[in-house]
Formats: sequence, C-alpha cells, structure tokens
Amino acid sequence: MMEETRIVQGTWDISTFKFRIEGVGLRRMLENMKEGKLVGTKCHQCGMVYLPGPFYCRKCHIEINEPAEVSDHGEIMTFTIGYADVRGNPLEEPRIAPVVKMDGCDSWIMGVLQGVKPEEVHVGMRVKVQWAENLTGSLQDMQYFVPE
Repeated sequence: MMEETRIVQGTWDISTFKFRIEGVGLRRMLENMKEGKLVGTKCHQCGMVYLPGPFYCRKCHIEINEPAEVSDHGEIMTFTIGYADVRGNPLEEPRIAPVVKMDGCDSWIMGVLQGVKPEEVHVGMRVKVQWAENLTGSLQDMQYFVPE
C-alpha cells in the first residue's frame, strides 16, 4: 500500500544558499562533438571524469576544469523500455532508453538505443555512439547508441 502524500504549508528560506549554473563543461563537450569526439572534465585530485563536465568534483567538492577525452564506446548500466509516448499513446516501435557509462568516464549519460530488439538488451551490454553524418556541435550529433 502506498503512503499518503503529505503537503507542508509554508516557505523555506533559501537566500543563504548559493547556486551556480555553469556551462563550461557542456560547451566543451559540444565544441568537440563537431569533430566526433567526447570530451569531459577530469578532477585533478581524485581522477574522476565527468561527461558533460560539471564545474566541481562531486567526490572531492573542489573546482575542476581539466579536459579529458572519453571514448564513444561504453556499457549499459541500466535501461528502460517505453511502449507509450508521454501522453500515453502507444508507440509503433518500443523505445529503448539506456543509461551508458562511456569508457574512460565515471559518470553516466542517457540516450536512445537502436538496432536491437527489447528482449536482447541487458545491463552490461556494449554499445557505441552513432554519430550524425554532418556534425554541428549540438546534442543531436550523438544520434543514438547501437550495439558494438
């Protein structure tokens, strides 16, 4: 049985928190995608590599900005199979959405997997990026993943 949702009336003062939205890692990744390369950010202290790169290491909590090339091959860590769109309408073909750990990277990225039947997908499956024919430096350059 599910727990009942509870609503707490009131406000939380977040004025003491500092929020920083940084686009350096994403810009670096997109710029290098024009050449069919994935470049993340590496922590100089612990060696963690992130794609796209944040401005601080999630492990050491220090600022990072060292570029690190990452392979366009990786391993499926988890996945989901969608049979309906966001409105609940059935899809003609199931949509496979894997979360992939690229070789040489410690973080995971999500995408779409094609060229395989839903029953053939499994955790640990090796995949690679299918690059667009004309690279423009946008997220659409990584069209989808395909099995290795």
